[in-house]
Amino acid sequence: MGRKKDEAAATQQRERDEWQLGIDWARWLIGGNAPQPLTIYGLVLEPGEVAYVNTPTQYARLYGGSGRYTQSGGLFIGKPALVLGMMAANAAVNASRKAAATRNMELMWRDLQEVPTVATNYRLLCHLPRRGWMSFYYSAVQEFYPDPANWMITFAFQNAEPLRLAGLATPTLSVLTSWCVLGNDRWQGEPGIAPLMEAAIGPQLPPGVVRGEIGPGEPRRLGNLEP
Repeated sequence: MGRKKDEAAATQQRERDEWQLGIDWARWLIGGNAPQPLTIYGLVLEPGEVAYVNTPTQYARLYGGSGRYTQSGGLFIGKPALVLGMMAANAAVNASRKAAATRNMELMWRDLQEVPTVATNYRLLCHLPRRGWMSFYYSAVQEFYPDPANWMITFAFQNAEPLRLAGLATPTLSVLTSWCVLGNDRWQGEPGIAPLMEAAIGPQLPPGVVRGEIGPGEPRRLGNLEP
């Protein structure tokens, strides 16, 4: 019991720290500051592209399956009662496969897995074990639903399945992607990040007192969320 309590307490503290980091990001960007770029090795970025966040996230895509299935069949030879029984069993197998294929066609979140994720000024990059780095450009986003209160963000695109990212980095990613997707003129009005924005513009601490602040004398790598 003691170990479980310690793990639960550690998780809650990490959540508080990550939520505070999202507030720090909001306050930093509200002040007209640009995020601090990260140095990325191995991953080749585009000209003018800079990385801001490098963190694991829970990745998922929304789509339906093909609905295909293989029918069971064959030539049944034997006594009439035996043949009828085999035909009934075969029909039951096919009906079960058809029902499973129909369920498979339903839209649902699929491909759930934890993946390395990099957020830049142009796009999100997610590394899938079998597909390598996949790019999701902000310019292709048609719908955008940051939900840091529930630790997730959902993106819908012009020509791709919706993407959902979840995890402890969500507060920071919600603020950053709001800033990148909506632009400097609109990002502060995004309702999904309202709790973070309200905390960011709330009463400030007295000068000289630091609580997650990013200012002179305390260089903090905003983009590096890895422990």
